[in-house]
Amino acid sequence: MCFGIFLVFICGAGRTQTASSHLLDGDAKISAKRAVELYEKGYKEDPWVKHPDAATLAWGEFYTLQALVDLYEATEDRKYLDEVAFRGGRVLTHRDDKRGVTDGSGISRPAWTMGQDFVTAEAKLLDSKGRPVIELRSTTFDYNNSTRVVLEPIGHSRFNLVVSNERKKRTETFTNLSLNPSDDRYIEKIVNDPKAPPQAKPGSYTEKSNLLRVTKVHRGRRPGGQSLMLSPIPLAFMGYTGIIYDPMMRFAEVVKNNKKLSDLLPTADRFIRAAEETYSDAVPRLWRNGPGEDEGYYLCSEKGESFPWDNVGLPFNFLAKHVCTELALYRLTNKREYLDRSQKMINLFRNRLRYKSENNTYSWDYWYEPVTTTGWEPADGISENIRFLKPFSGPEDISHAAITISLVEAGYKMGVGFDKTDMKRFANTLLYNILQEDGISVSSDVAGQGKGQEYFPQIYGYLCLTEGNPRVYTTIKDAYLKWEREHLPFCAALLKWDNKAKK
Repeated sequence: MCFGIFLVFICGAGRTQTASSHLLDGDAKISAKRAVELYEKGYKEDPWVKHPDAATLAWGEFYTLQALVDLYEATEDRKYLDEVAFRGGRVLTHRDDKRGVTDGSGISRPAWTMGQDFVTAEAKLLDSKGRPVIELRSTTFDYNNSTRVVLEPIGHSRFNLVVSNERKKRTETFTNLSLNPSDDRYIEKIVNDPKAPPQAKPGSYTEKSNLLRVTKVHRGRRPGGQSLMLSPIPLAFMGYTGIIYDPMMRFAEVVKNNKKLSDLLPTADRFIRAAEETYSDAVPRLWRNGPGEDEGYYLCSEKGESFPWDNVGLPFNFLAKHVCTELALYRLTNKREYLDRSQKMINLFRNRLRYKSENNTYSWDYWYEPVTTTGWEPADGISENIRFLKPFSGPEDISHAAITISLVEAGYKMGVGFDKTDMKRFANTLLYNILQEDGISVSSDVAGQGKGQEYFPQIYGYLCLTEGNPRVYTTIKDAYLKWEREHLPFCAALLKWDNKAKK
């Protein structure tokens, strides 16, 4: 199992806009004036309008809101907070319960539904009267909404089935199928693969499907000729909520700690109340203690829900933003539950760090057990959607790790899990494993392997490691100046850390 396939599953961390730098000098490229110009040029509109999906908020609007809070911290100009108040309020109007929409559970939750490329998809094959005969459900972890099914009747009781996915460049052809369980060509026996892997290889196949599984739902009916696409099953995805709320909690803390911003208190309270509503709904369903003592995590989704990795713990980068949001909620509300869960998520990550004494660095995996250790068999009953998994492990890519590292920053600031020695080691990970000697090239993962230049726009996420070594700031700043493009979140983060250095 190639670790790289799972980089796609999280929708490409940091799909934010970049622009050519037009050969600006350092003072012009890293300035509040330039940040405003970048914002006006590419970030003013509500991305939800074109792409009404939770992924749009997590991998788009989140970065814009973070940049605006960073710009406030860099300049103390309240216009940036006013913009966060407006945009954050707009984000809340997109929540499922505010729009009156439900996910696949039939419940309208205080969260945001995703329902495009990264959920399970389904369909029903019908008879001539429009009644269901066969249920279809996808088995791969992505782009299931691109799977097409064509049924061709042949004779009185047999049919051919062609299953294809253009995105995966895969076609599966099953001929002379029957709905009789005692027949050698019984559809469930021929099509279903109990050990279908979560990734489908390209090519043409005639034995066992790696795109879907079928279930006969009615005896005595015969499916008619038809062609259809699998339809995504919407899900209010827990992985995105910590990400989306993080900048709103930063806003709330700024406002609560500055009497001059008292007129923004109602907005801050609204953000806090919204986040608490979401966690109140999610924790009873999705929080799990373990696997080790004083460890814990959130599930991707409940078992049987439409996230492909149902009943499996969220990867570290998602947990990181829950830590950021819940530690902020603890400071804002003084409710111990937020601190307790954060401590357990931090322990889960810390206990799986790998230390390399040669260069005094840390590295870590993208996920944890059982994904990285034992995997699972269908008989284990771990996941309804991905019923079989060969274990895989490998250092986290530097793009997702730029999010994961926020867990370290949040814990360090609270004195939870990490101390100055840890910050120095994480800083060395950036300086010696990730950034290369030319000051602009980057590795693919946190262990220093491969080439990952496509991830360069995300390295500003490591600026928090300046707490461990001041060289982190200057090195990342120099890299940005060498880069031939520009990036609002990158520029804003540099301005924030420059302001911190001056204090």
